[in-house]
Amino acid sequence: MIRLFRVLGLAAMVGWGVLPAALAAQELQVNYLVVDSKVGPFQIIQDDRSSGGIISDIVDEIFRGTGYTVEHLVRPVNRLTRDVADQTYPNWVAFDAPVWHSFGDEGEYASVPLFETRHVMLTCRTDIPNPVDSVRDLESLSIATLRGFKYLQLDEAAANDIIRPVPVDNFNAGLTLVSLGRVDGFVEMQSRLRFHLGGFAGDTRCMREVDVSAVIPNYSLYLAMDRRMPEPVKQLINDRLRAMRSSGDIDRIWRIYIPDQIPSEIQVKTGH
Repeated sequence: MIRLFRVLGLAAMVGWGVLPAALAAQELQVNYLVVDSKVGPFQIIQDDRSSGGIISDIVDEIFRGTGYTVEHLVRPVNRLTRDVADQTYPNWVAFDAPVWHSFGDEGEYASVPLFETRHVMLTCRTDIPNPVDSVRDLESLSIATLRGFKYLQLDEAAANDIIRPVPVDNFNAGLTLVSLGRVDGFVEMQSRLRFHLGGFAGDTRCMREVDVSAVIPNYSLYLAMDRRMPEPVKQLINDRLRAMRSSGDIDRIWRIYIPDQIPSEIQVKTGH
């Protein structure tokens, strides 16, 4: 169903028109870096292959009609960052956030953000305030987070023994721990949790969504690109991103994957 809506949504977008001759004449392969797990719905992997996702669809749309080849390279995140540092992939594009700074000085950010993140905690406890006002509201709680990802002030709280971190290898594991009461909560981006709740087979009736943006402030995600990429290609990326934002195309792609509301059959309570 997601693939059907993605195709219909992209087919409805306005065409880009004729490329400048200087760009059209060039031959260039864009290496789009895709993390091999735990990044849906931004990048979706099926059978070890890139298969859509919000950012993947945006990247494909940016280069649609340019004549450039976009190669989706699926790799573990640590390998991607190491290979970028070693300049293995010329003309690469990926997604990143300035607070992560995953690619160091090898990359630069597009001129406009893709969208802003918001972090929440799914919990079955009824005594946790919503919204959480400070990390002290989480003191002594066991909190699941995805292994290998950065959670800013929450990581600092774990390092200072204010919370008890429980690293999990995937979303299903974190949701299962919450549903069984084996952790006090699971913290992640709201968009990613809502996406993965749609495929969760466990019991969600006790769950509620708690705003933890006082602990992990909202921040923007960007396209990052190879600093050595030809300037006309960088300009193309920036121009088309601005056009997609102005036309609402980025919002339309987002809504293909993320429901505005949690589906009623999931029965996840929000608020107190």
